[in-house]
Amino acid sequence: MDVAVREAAAWSGRFLLIVAALFVLWRMLDAISLVTISLTVATMISAVLRPGANVLTGRGLPRWMSGSVVFLVGVGVLTLIVWFVISQITSNTDIIAVQLMNAGRDISRWLSEGPLQMSEEQLNKITSDISNQLISAQGDMASRAFSTATSALSILSGAILCLFTLLFLLLDDGSIWRWVMSLFPAHAQAKVQDGGMVAWRTLVAYMRSTVLLAAINALTMVPVMMIAKIELYVPLGVLLFLGSLIPMVGMLVAGAVLVLIALVMNGPVIALVMGIALFLTIQLEGNLLNPYILGKAVNIHPLAILATVTAGTLAGGIFGAFIAVPAVAIINNVAAALRPRTSTPMPLVVEDDVEEAIVRERAAEPAAVRPDAPGRPATETP
Repeated sequence: MDVAVREAAAWSGRFLLIVAALFVLWRMLDAISLVTISLTVATMISAVLRPGANVLTGRGLPRWMSGSVVFLVGVGVLTLIVWFVISQITSNTDIIAVQLMNAGRDISRWLSEGPLQMSEEQLNKITSDISNQLISAQGDMASRAFSTATSALSILSGAILCLFTLLFLLLDDGSIWRWVMSLFPAHAQAKVQDGGMVAWRTLVAYMRSTVLLAAINALTMVPVMMIAKIELYVPLGVLLFLGSLIPMVGMLVAGAVLVLIALVMNGPVIALVMGIALFLTIQLEGNLLNPYILGKAVNIHPLAILATVTAGTLAGGIFGAFIAVPAVAIINNVAAALRPRTSTPMPLVVEDDVEEAIVRERAAEPAAVRPDAPGRPATETP
């Protein structure tokens, strides 16, 4: 008992030290969250773009040229996507306003003529309450103008830092990783090198697979929305693409927004059709595409993914949900790669092996000891 208590105390102490170190690290990264988010996003984007720069370098282009070309193309594509989405939303503002007015009129008619049978005075009171809430919200927005401007400056600073970090990562020829390796003692550099390679391959595979799956989800739903005559199919397709970058939860949230907009703009039948199409798309992704595209890059149980995304959302909001799954996948793969392996694996004990071991043990016993040995009197049975 004393040995068990000492071992439990030792493991508890180590666990508390690890938790304390992680808590201090989390507080430090949270204190410089702008830098943390910018560097993390740049690293994840570089995992998508750097393989292209490596291909150009292998074709004979110098690293500075291949990195610059991939950087300009990648940033240009992202800028065009953002501009296109904003232009689509602004060009359809009048349509959205008309549809919202029609939806409000339908809701008022249902409240007055439906099962609730509300009077005109009650409807007017509800309308006035909503108007007052909107006016107060506008006042709050006006009072927060300064803080909004400050947030805008922070976002601009973070975007600039992210772009420069992405450019340096694409232009890098390995000097950044060699500097990181030099921070560790010589006897630990081999394991750090192995762990770093596994982590980078996991991140590249995860980002490439996630972007491909998100594109498949969006391209699958856009024709369905076009057939259903949903006018905002382009912005909604981009929303589905961005939502699919967060496993499971992001697709559900983006799908809920799509169904709600379909309900407001096209009625309950189209909303039901969109819900069924989204369900089939999620099943297609989860059962057929994920095992082949992701492979072993994210070898995590769906329940663990759901818990990870939820915990990441609670801890870091949208950013936490975005990085939670790749972080857990990297930790899982690095731990599996660095785990010491025995020279001879432990044999799997099954029932037949147990019976054979009993027979061999009985055969090895002296004849005088065995109850069924020749010459011993037979044991009486009751």
